[in-house]
Amino acid sequence: MRTLKVMEEMGWSSRRVVPHGGHQMSLNIAAGLHLGGNESYPDVFQPFGGFADGIKVENGYVGLPDIPGVGFEAKSALYAVMRELGEG
Repeated sequence: MRTLKVMEEMGWSSRRVVPHGGHQMSLNIAAGLHLGGNESYPDVFQPFGGFADGIKVENGYVGLPDIPGVGFEAKSALYAVMRELGEG
């Protein structure tokens, strides 16, 4: 947040910031802070990488799932891993 504040003070738009997390949480942070996008790897780092189930990449863009949370909640493969860890 401090970085965004300094950028604003210097006349830079938050739309110039593109985080590189490669996971769903980065996508939600970018959307929530009105950043310029985020680097993602849809088919890499599974089950942690990529997007929520049913989200498609169209013309280089994706939408956000219409659910509460950071997006992990709608990734069935990741949910299964987390559930197994929680029960272990």
